[in-house]
Amino acid sequence: MRKTQGILPARSVRQANIQDLPKDFPSGVKILKSQYILTYVESIENIDSGPISAQEVVDSWVIDNGIIRVEAVLEGGSLVSIKKDGNEYLWQNVEGGTYYGANSNAFPLTRGLILHGGIRVAAVTAEHGLYYDTDWDIAFDADSTGSTINLSIKDSQENRELLADRLSQGLFCDEGSNMPMSKYPITEATYTFTVSLRPGEDFVRIKASLFNPKEEAVKAEIWLPQTYPVNKDSQVISHQKKRRCKDIWVYQEMLKENYLAQDMSLDPDRNLPAYKGKSGVVVGLPSTPIAYTNANLDKPLDWPTPVGAILYDYPHQDGSYHAVSFGDGRGAAYVSVSDEGSHHYIKMWSWGDPALFDRQEALKKNPPLAAGRPKTEYYEPWASAFNTAFFELNQFPHGEHSWEAAILPIESGLEKGLDRNELIECVDEKVNPVVEKLNS
Repeated sequence: MRKTQGILPARSVRQANIQDLPKDFPSGVKILKSQYILTYVESIENIDSGPISAQEVVDSWVIDNGIIRVEAVLEGGSLVSIKKDGNEYLWQNVEGGTYYGANSNAFPLTRGLILHGGIRVAAVTAEHGLYYDTDWDIAFDADSTGSTINLSIKDSQENRELLADRLSQGLFCDEGSNMPMSKYPITEATYTFTVSLRPGEDFVRIKASLFNPKEEAVKAEIWLPQTYPVNKDSQVISHQKKRRCKDIWVYQEMLKENYLAQDMSLDPDRNLPAYKGKSGVVVGLPSTPIAYTNANLDKPLDWPTPVGAILYDYPHQDGSYHAVSFGDGRGAAYVSVSDEGSHHYIKMWSWGDPALFDRQEALKKNPPLAAGRPKTEYYEPWASAFNTAFFELNQFPHGEHSWEAAILPIESGLEKGLDRNELIECVDEKVNPVVEKLNS
């Protein structure tokens, strides 16, 4: 049941296939149908001031094992809520979302991007995937181990037409081509986001997968974008030793004049197969400021940029997790499972220091991308077991390609004022039991 109030922005017109809920839940972990509210403001000029111009009450599906409660919706195939003891651990755009970056070629659809928050699979392309405002299909599993929600979408000609918008050019085109999305031809692959809870576990099991039915390989991207609430005291917590900047605009806007950075061509990890023919600059961690002395690259709202920035773990994720503190003692950790010899890659997005941001100045830019910064702050890490960075495609042979991970809510211990090593020590202690269970 979908109820609307006000005028909703246009989006994909695809109708989802919805499986009936199981009748039995052998593990005792039930899946229940519920409702979730998506809110909108009229335009980017209204992000700060409002008012909410429209709202949409959509069906949602909830798994609750008595410790963790998760909730998913069809739009974008999104996990929109993770609650523990009644506290929310995902960022939600309750002040109202709106499309931004229209006609900029910055996102796959020319109508731009809208963010409601949460976690989902970004399918086919960089920049939030091709189906972020499409309703995904939903199916369910329930057995003696637990209960699962499966959200999926097939990248087909029909579903691309149902996007009801023109596809973008720019970096979405092959070099020398102006054909929209020519860098990302139709894959016919099915992308699936799996969300599971098991009895007694205090974390959420997730899985991202791509199934290629073709005999020949397809080229694409698959990511797990996540949004977490942050404030000025929030810190990224990981064992990372180096990060890569591949975008010239990010280097010029944030790194240049502010941090010691080295051309990637001088770094020994440039010889890894994953980076053949790729470029960028590398910063060490902890970062070494040379001018903007109060800036810390482990603090998303300290990044010295008024327009946002992108960094990547380099040459891959160090350690088994990528965590962030919320600034109130709590936080969340993305815990990955990698087979021996395989690696995990993390892309990081932050809007940067809010003291440097001026929405009115951002609105004067063409296009006014930074003006899309939401009213409340979030930090957005992206994970992939295959893609090293945006617009760096991977070849996927016939069959399934997937990885498993977990989201661990951290209830305490991440107080502001702790240094990097103290935070890592705290998260290590909480994550280690999860890693053991994921690997068992």
